[in-house]
Amino acid sequence: MSGGRMVECLTLARLIDATAAQKRLQRLGANACEPAWVRLWATGLGVADGKPGAWLLSAQEMRRALLLVDAELPAQKAKPSAGVKIDSGSPPTPEAMDRLWLWERIATPRHWRIQMLDSTPVPIWLPCWLGYAHGRQLRLTVLSGLSGETLPMLKPIVLKGLKQAYQNGESSGASERTKKAI
Repeated sequence: MSGGRMVECLTLARLIDATAAQKRLQRLGANACEPAWVRLWATGLGVADGKPGAWLLSAQEMRRALLLVDAELPAQKAKPSAGVKIDSGSPPTPEAMDRLWLWERIATPRHWRIQMLDSTPVPIWLPCWLGYAHGRQLRLTVLSGLSGETLPMLKPIVLKGLKQAYQNGESSGASERTKKAI
């Protein structure tokens, strides 16, 4: 927030279409999928006094952040379209951000020279695909709508968000598969 006003939530462009997502999720064992949007917080990364060259995407409850290496967030003008909307809640504290960035640098040592830029996290809608596999229990897979990669670190947030939406009676847009997942 700057100047007492709420920063508008950016919507990242969905780059993986339904056909590509279905094929990828089928290879991972899912037999059904649906679009989703997860609200996260983007913190700029770069060299001191420079423009962001990457973004750390996170939320209060995440144990591991997502790293988006791109000078600009691939935003689209439109708000999140069809699909389940999962609000992750509050942004991570500065201490949590430091911890998340430390873990990311340990995982990818080439990022040691890059630092978190001194800026307020920006709220974003990350496009995802939710894949469901039936068996003894319903299994959920979260797939990035940007790269097609699986995002296991988002699974707890997605499950919690689906449960909250269902309990609050906001599940009218959610499919029967989503309702069974929670």
